[in-house]
Amino acid sequence: MDKQLNIDMALIARQFQPGGECLDARSYGTGHIHDTYLVNIRQKGRCVPYIFQRINRYVFPDPPGVMENIVRVTRHIRQKLETQGISEGEIDRRVLRVIPTHDGGSYYLDPENNYWRAYVFIRGARTYDVLSSNEQLFQVAYMFGRFMAMLEDLAGPPLHETIPDFHNGRKRLKDFQEALASDSHNRAAAAKSEIDFLLDRASMFDILPGLVQEGKIPVRITHNDTKVNNIMLDDITGEGVCVIDLDTVMSGLSLYDFGDLGRTTLSPMAEDERDLSGVSVELSRFETILNGFLVGVGGSLNRVERNYLVFSIKLMTLLIGMRFLTDYLQGDPYYKVHREGHNLDRCRRQFRLVQSITDCEEEMNAIVERQHNG
Repeated sequence: MDKQLNIDMALIARQFQPGGECLDARSYGTGHIHDTYLVNIRQKGRCVPYIFQRINRYVFPDPPGVMENIVRVTRHIRQKLETQGISEGEIDRRVLRVIPTHDGGSYYLDPENNYWRAYVFIRGARTYDVLSSNEQLFQVAYMFGRFMAMLEDLAGPPLHETIPDFHNGRKRLKDFQEALASDSHNRAAAAKSEIDFLLDRASMFDILPGLVQEGKIPVRITHNDTKVNNIMLDDITGEGVCVIDLDTVMSGLSLYDFGDLGRTTLSPMAEDERDLSGVSVELSRFETILNGFLVGVGGSLNRVERNYLVFSIKLMTLLIGMRFLTDYLQGDPYYKVHREGHNLDRCRRQFRLVQSITDCEEEMNAIVERQHNG
């Protein structure tokens, strides 16, 4: 038993193949959803590192479905890499390898009904919460685009919907409207300008579902959580190595993935920045993520998807701002807050970026058109 962790990681590790002596374990990474540990195990006289995670059942109520998705997706990508003649060791750096339990399962259910999984630790690469160069930004965008393209031909039934209505703007708008009508914490008056800003743009949430219904854009298999720290970059070359955090991989739209990537990268200002004067689109950043993503997806996107790339960033930024505003009106039950009005500050930052995108939309669409014709 590790007293610091208060978890018997040696016992957990023994449930997975191929076994061995647990040398040490420690908390690992900066994620806020699952409990993640780096565990060193002695195997055949060598110290081999693994990642173990206790799955958060509150966020992901169907861990078996999550793991079935991950196994299907990683096997599919692994098979593609094998056909390219890449060595097994290098493949283990380029796609997550799920370590099976001794009975061949993809997870272990402990006596307290906690679900555990294990991955091979990826050496010589790391994630970054903040990117320091446009080259890193290109690599992140490229990897997300390539990931989507590699799953374009995944056969079999649809993947499990691991978080229902994850990017469903219509559902999120309904949640907001209910929170506004209730105003349970008497906060609506303090957020009047933000409420008006959102309601003036609420029709945006109908546009992409309408295009799907008309058959103009396809439903694809997408990552659905395209934050920069979900890509591992090589320590030496800086090259994109592996896409991680696959819990939300399921049916979705390419535009949700690109839009959320743009939302989190177009402006370097913090998500809860109070001084909004510096929150604006940096066109060089936009051109970088656009080029990286389109190189990654190759010819996968159709013309309508390309036409809505800029819109998608504005949409996803408005959507996340709406979620912060809803949480503020409800008394901050979902997002952790560290000061009075924290979620309202977050909302204002997102809505300021929406306005900046609107102001730059013509220039941004011209960049898309040049890239398409180039």
